[in-house]
Amino acid sequence: MADFNKIIMEKSQGNAKFNPDEQRKFLETFEERVIGYCSISDANSSIMKQHFKEIVANITESYQPVTVKISPEVESSYQVFYLKTAKELSCEATIVSAFCQSSPFGLVIHSNYPVDVEEKDLSKQFANVLHPVENKKSANKKTSFWKKCLNR
Repeated sequence: MADFNKIIMEKSQGNAKFNPDEQRKFLETFEERVIGYCSISDANSSIMKQHFKEIVANITESYQPVTVKISPEVESSYQVFYLKTAKELSCEATIVSAFCQSSPFGLVIHSNYPVDVEEKDLSKQFANVLHPVENKKSANKKTSFWKKCLNR
């Protein structure tokens, strides 16, 4: 016979979570489901805001369904932007509870099944989009006097 008081107390506290520390860190999901993440400071940056739609569109080409989790530590104007943009791209999006405030991540993009992504940091995964390297050599390269004269 089970102790009914114990069962009632357990059920009233909600479902038991598997690996709750990992779920808190990755904004209520498991690490093996994460496609990409960025820090709170990156999520609050204008560069991430500018390229967020492009990044999520690129991710949705390879993975379906995609969910965007937003930390409560991200500025509210950015939270609203990320929510709207994710919804436009037919992704589920949510601002997680204050329960996850200890997470170092501002955004976590994940699927509902395990994925195999080698580099999960969005600033490294999409470095060519977020931090384009200008071809400084060609811009700074001086042409010789004779080349200028002969190419006319």
